Amino acid sequence: MKKTICMFILMIALAGCSQDREAEKADAAEAKSVAISDSNPPAEYLEGYMKNPQLPDDRELVEPDQIIEDSKGRSTLIKMNQVNQVYKMWNIELTIRDAKLIHLRPAYSMIDYFHGLTAESEFDYIKFFVEVNNTSSQNLQFSPIAQIETNHGEQVHWEDDVYLEGIDELLQPGQSRKGNMGFIIEKADNLSSITITTSDVYDEEGNKVTDAQTIEIEI
Repeated sequence: MKKTICMFILMIALAGCSQDREAEKADAAEAKSVAISDSNPPAEYLEGYMKNPQLPDDRELVEPDQIIEDSKGRSTLIKMNQVNQVYKMWNIELTIRDAKLIHLRPAYSMIDYFHGLTAESEFDYIKFFVEVNNTSSQNLQFSPIAQIETNHGEQVHWEDDVYLEGIDELLQPGQSRKGNMGFIIEKADNLSSITITTSDVYDEEGNKVTDAQTIEIEI
């Protein structure tokens, strides 16, 4: 009887230790998220950007292993390149501000949104924050990303953009637009570069005015 009581007490003690460890982990994760907000305010080019309704807001993720968690899921930054490069295609100016490789665990309520793109419950994706500016006096049609190809040879096309922020919609004269385009990738290990192919530039009647451009981004 005494042996049984001792074992029961030991089990309770072990369970308490386990709960304490889980609580410490949760507190550490919460503290890490708070620290991100305090030490890494969003860059100026992100001002005015509206949060995406499908994905967690990653603006404060700037260092590997940082984590952001909100009602849409949990994002962990794997890699980032602060690109800040301008590319000109006729009267279109494309600025690629940053490139991020992120691991996402969507919230349960968001899983269905991604089912058309992946069967996985969590996954890696590459995203780019871009700005496009129409400096001409006419309406122009242009997509910053028509296709990406990783250094592993994996290709993903514009139809699979997870952000759907309308970056590729018709641009009026003098209009600029900024936001994210992102793509789920299956082979994120040892990812070192992404080759972006833009669309051609078209006028409002669908006539091509200049060819697409190929851009290589290190990550």
